[in-house]
Amino acid sequence: MVKRIGVLNVGGDCPGLNAVIRALIVKGAYEDVEIVGIYDGFMGLVEDKMSILAKEHVSGRLPEGGFVLGSSKYDPTANPDDLKKLKNNFSKYQITSLILLTGHTGTNIALKLADEGIPSVIIPATIDNDLNWTDLSIGYLTALQTVSDALDRLHSTASAGHRVIVVEVGGDESGWLAIIGGMVGGADYIITPEVEFVPTQLIDNIKRRYDIGRRFSLVVVEEKVKLPEEIKNIVKDPKIRSYMRPSELVAEYINENFENIECRTVNLDYLQRAGTPTSFDRYLAFKFGFSAIEAVKKGKTNIALGLKGFDVVETPYNKEILKNKEVDIEIYKMAELFF
Repeated sequence: MVKRIGVLNVGGDCPGLNAVIRALIVKGAYEDVEIVGIYDGFMGLVEDKMSILAKEHVSGRLPEGGFVLGSSKYDPTANPDDLKKLKNNFSKYQITSLILLTGHTGTNIALKLADEGIPSVIIPATIDNDLNWTDLSIGYLTALQTVSDALDRLHSTASAGHRVIVVEVGGDESGWLAIIGGMVGGADYIITPEVEFVPTQLIDNIKRRYDIGRRFSLVVVEEKVKLPEEIKNIVKDPKIRSYMRPSELVAEYINENFENIECRTVNLDYLQRAGTPTSFDRYLAFKFGFSAIEAVKKGKTNIALGLKGFDVVETPYNKEILKNKEVDIEIYKMAELFF
């Protein structure tokens, strides 16, 4: 009997997702497994927006970012009627298992759906690289390259204009992009959730660089870092402050401490999710895609696929996989030597 799996992206998109689809279709055809594309995350399964995928659906898509099926963060378990529709369509289309391309958002939903009798396999796909069961997630290395490239470019204009530029990068609540991206991109200071931020150290760092003739600085800030009150209180109006990004608050603090230094901000935001996936992200996509088909073919479900070294490993669903993977403090200490 032909097995049929449904594939969808839950949460934010990332480079390399189309390469996963390509791998699933090719390996599925070889293993006699049919691939159903589910559009716009779980909304597609609820609203019956699905189609059988063939090679022509991803022809020419390998170098593209984004995702041919679209995405959403919608959680069907939050609505009993939608959950019922999802179960009916899962049964109606005789789907053996779902394959979720996702980070923490989809992982949380997958665990809840497993309790509802809807099996799945998770392929780690997030630019944040914060999933604790895998060394690498699809999309991370491409986003890392984007951060590094951006810092390379900003270095020249910061130097020419004698500016301080505060660059905000992704990561959700972990510093994989901030610390490693900042280090390889030549950042002069990195503010990240894993390390307590002491504002006076930042000011001393900038002052020291100017005193020795290095009249510019690049400061990297992780998007959800918790800033000390000393920084937040620079902006007195709480309403205005609530709308400001961490990078903007840090820039205000720098401006407050230096009269003759121009400080600007750059938020890389969705640029980190976009663009052509790197060669290794494509390889990861192929490796995870093939492994997912092999797992379903063997009757394995409710597992999260991960990479340990160069090997794909399987982690059964459990609450532990919801925890964040923090960056080893030794990596930050290595980056800190360059400040």
